[in-house]
Amino acid sequence: MEQCPPESGGLSKTPSIQEGKFDLAGVLTFAAAHMGHDTYTGFLAPLLPLLIAKLSIPIAAAGVLSAVFRAGSLAQPLLGAWADRTDTRYFVILTPTVTALGMSLLGLAPSYMAVVVLLAVAGLSHGAFHPASAATVTRISGRTWGKGSSIYMAGGKLGFTIGPLFIASVVTWQGLEASWMAAIPGILVSLILYRLLRNRRVTPVRKATNPSVWKEIKEQKRSLLLLSGFVLFRSTAFISFTTFYPTFLSELGFTVLFAGFAMTLYQLGGAMGALMGGFLSDVGGRRLMLVISQLLAGPLLYMALQRPGDTEGLLLLVLGGAMISAATPIQLILFQQLMPGNRSTAAGIWSLLSFEGSVATVILIGVIADWYGLGAALGLSVLASMLSIPFILAVPEPDRVE
Repeated sequence: MEQCPPESGGLSKTPSIQEGKFDLAGVLTFAAAHMGHDTYTGFLAPLLPLLIAKLSIPIAAAGVLSAVFRAGSLAQPLLGAWADRTDTRYFVILTPTVTALGMSLLGLAPSYMAVVVLLAVAGLSHGAFHPASAATVTRISGRTWGKGSSIYMAGGKLGFTIGPLFIASVVTWQGLEASWMAAIPGILVSLILYRLLRNRRVTPVRKATNPSVWKEIKEQKRSLLLLSGFVLFRSTAFISFTTFYPTFLSELGFTVLFAGFAMTLYQLGGAMGALMGGFLSDVGGRRLMLVISQLLAGPLLYMALQRPGDTEGLLLLVLGGAMISAATPIQLILFQQLMPGNRSTAAGIWSLLSFEGSVATVILIGVIADWYGLGAALGLSVLASMLSIPFILAVPEPDRVE
């Protein structure tokens, strides 16, 4: 990553990351950090069947656990506002270790409340990582925000791809109580990031000419509300599959390792979709790509539910994961394009909507699953996600990045 002279009046004399052209080394560094961190956010789904059995909890209570983890996103807009005004590189450096410890110690938790505490800590760490890192990527992507954001999001998706199979392998071979061993790579990631980023500012010095958060929100109120509606409805299928699909397979008699493998395939498809979506939106337009991805994702995921465990079903799962995740970098870019003077705050708002909008979803899906079965609940979540299309059709196509 290139250095540039510190701006006058700044809070730190540490060189900042330079804006203006595409910085491949910088984007790859943040994509790698995203991968290292988000490997651990994929742990909960494959561990849920084991935690349900160990703690004797109903599926609805398991849904609450996912909601607890996502509660850390409540702080993301505030953390993003902080990131827009100060140097927050240690958020990026430290959070892989904190998240890794929170998620990897779940197997040792002696009670439901201990699991809640660990997930709350990991969720707050998760919320601290994303706003600063996501906004920095667009700052170092020149005019091709989609390209940079796609690489960054693909890193996170790859981490989420590795996570389920990684933790499923650890607990299959060593037992649930050995899950703590999975924290070691996350600690190593933090050490590497410290070496790479200790002499680089993650965010530039705040300029006096930048508009306030409230001014940008007021100016873009209608578009922000419509885009928020799209994100909230679209997240229903994504979060339901991410949280409950391994449990769905386990209920049908498949092993935890196979369920972790299936989730890995789903997330691998998601990584390919995330990499593709932003690139294509730079060329074909943000809104068009969002509509196409949702029109394809819904039917593919619904058909995957009808063929659980067989080759065709796994292929449909991969394709559905690719289509539903293709929208992820585009949504992130759109929020930042609507609030270019407060990009970390915009990224925090997007993260809040993406994760907190899913809190009610996982609890509701858990309740429906207790009544009617997980297959029916997951199918309903897919149908609900199709309601996102009218919202994005009403959002004006944003101006090109200059």
